[in-house]
Amino acid sequence: MFERYLTALQYPRVGQLNIDDPKDFRCFMMWLEDQKIRFLPIEEREPLRKVNAPDEWNRAYEKYKKDIKVPEHLKSKQEQVTWLLLYAIRLEYTDNADQYRALTGARKLQQESQKTTVPEVQSANPFDSFDFTSADFEEGSWKLAERLGIAYHPDHLVSLRAAAKVISGAYNREALKERPITGQPFPIEQGSGMGLEADEELEQCARIMRLLQIQNIRTLQTTINETIVAVQNVTADPRTDTKLGKVGMK
Repeated sequence: MFERYLTALQYPRVGQLNIDDPKDFRCFMMWLEDQKIRFLPIEEREPLRKVNAPDEWNRAYEKYKKDIKVPEHLKSKQEQVTWLLLYAIRLEYTDNADQYRALTGARKLQQESQKTTVPEVQSANPFDSFDFTSADFEEGSWKLAERLGIAYHPDHLVSLRAAAKVISGAYNREALKERPITGQPFPIEQGSGMGLEADEELEQCARIMRLLQIQNIRTLQTTINETIVAVQNVTADPRTDTKLGKVGMK
């Protein structure tokens, strides 16, 4: 999952990193701070070097996250490693900006030299020039998802697709015309249960799914009623033509 980030940072063990292995994770974090981020002075990195002393290392890591301002809502190792990798990539680009600009310019010259005489269609869509793999775009996708209340996902494109669905469903013109629901929340704990009382969380999920199913059925019924009315408006023509011997539309 992190291979493209690790490759960009020239990590020597791409494809072998296992962040679920405690010691592997500790060694990787030490490498990331030592070689790429370099937030702490060398003498203050000593606690992070004690990869064989889990308790001391964990205390140092918790302090390190606060010092470097890792967002508090990132709880899992996967989320934290993703954030730190993106942070390291941003620092890497900043430190070697001139080098990357030169590569970009060389690539552009190469592309221009390979152009043919076939006329090129210039797109007026600003999204065509976006770099959807850039660190800024990824961070922006996650911030948008967070603003919309969407759960974090390590793939920023998945988060972006989820945000698009929320926006198209909840913020379209028709949805905005509806009055927002106010008042007390639905008393989901009341009423008949689902027979799963032994597992409180499972019972809660089952009740929620039942309510969602009821909502879907009501929406379907509304659509059916609207369809019936629309068909009746087309077919219910009381005009009579006695010459043709039939009643209805001509």
